[in-house]
Amino acid sequence: MAHGHDDEDGNHDHGHDHDHGDLMAELIEHFEPVLEHCPQGVYIWVDDDNMVCNEPLADLFGCTPDEWASKPFLESYVDPKDQEMFANHYGKSIGELQGPVRFKFKAVRADGKTFLAETDMIPITFGGHAVAYHFVRKA
Repeated sequence: MAHGHDDEDGNHDHGHDHDHGDLMAELIEHFEPVLEHCPQGVYIWVDDDNMVCNEPLADLFGCTPDEWASKPFLESYVDPKDQEMFANHYGKSIGELQGPVRFKFKAVRADGKTFLAETDMIPITFGGHAVAYHFVRKA
């Protein structure tokens, strides 16, 4: 499991920017059983600087959890043709807390190859923040 980005000097900041470091630590501790033991790909997203995934999710995208967490999700892992649809689902499900949604999208692996993925996007609130909780698998 990993979260955060590398800073301009190449040092990993562990997600402490945007004052979400404590939130991420609490999320990781709270969801550790799922992140550690779920055979499906799982990720939790607060923003592009504060996200964490499990090994099965990183494997699905052809990278390590650290590599996965070091790149902006939408631009790096969702095909450009599906980015607007993905963002719209996020806006309604998470931003407006309208409830979970299941949908398919064309995913992009770290090597540039694509595959059809399906996700369950689940809105949760944690520490006063709306957070995206995802289960992802090949469709």
